[in-house]
Amino acid sequence: MATTLRTIIDDIETDLKQIIDDQSITKAQIAYWCIAVGNNILSKHIPKHDTGAFLSTFIVPVTYFQSNNNPNQAKNRKYFELPGSIFDFDKDGGIDFVAYYNQDEKLGDLPEFTRVQFSRTKISEMENLVSDFEKPTPENPYFYRVHRYVYLLGVECVPIKEVEVGLFMTIDPVQKIDIDAPFDFPEELIEVLKRRVLDLGRFSLLLPQERANDGANVVPSSQVPTNKLVSVADTSQQQAQ
Repeated sequence: MATTLRTIIDDIETDLKQIIDDQSITKAQIAYWCIAVGNNILSKHIPKHDTGAFLSTFIVPVTYFQSNNNPNQAKNRKYFELPGSIFDFDKDGGIDFVAYYNQDEKLGDLPEFTRVQFSRTKISEMENLVSDFEKPTPENPYFYRVHRYVYLLGVECVPIKEVEVGLFMTIDPVQKIDIDAPFDFPEELIEVLKRRVLDLGRFSLLLPQERANDGANVVPSSQVPTNKLVSVADTSQQQAQ
């Protein structure tokens, strides 16, 4: 069974209490650090591994705006809204695919999403899509992203109500994540995650030394190591994974 986030949090909390026994750092704070550091590690790990381990698929509704509203809302253009936060990979790589199918056609044994897949473009490049081979059509549709909206080109006259999308999602924020559920994170990188979070914890313990305090939460400088836990060798190994 995959490791839970609570297990990682408890482990880090135990290590931090060896430095200071006061409850100055909460589980929520440690969870936030784990999510922030975890997303940073995943943003380097996913592009280097051609797998579906961290791909999530969704069926999302397609609609359109009835009026122009700033920012980002263009009238009468079909779009769907991203169901959550995705990794901001180069060339919208956080969107692995967008696909639709014509409900009036029978596909036999083929999966529905293999019918028509959208190609990625961006607004500044659309003026170049004019040749018979490149222009947007129902058989050759495109998508472009504007913040959380993904607009669809070439299907203006196709009565599609939904599309299937494959997304590389970031870890849920601390307000939504279930710390007792399996933590969707590479088991082989949990060690790196823990050590980087411990770095953040140790840094935060240094801060009270520079503020006026009654002494209850002050940590003597001799008790707080200032050296980083992640060595140059560890960082290089992480980036190679």
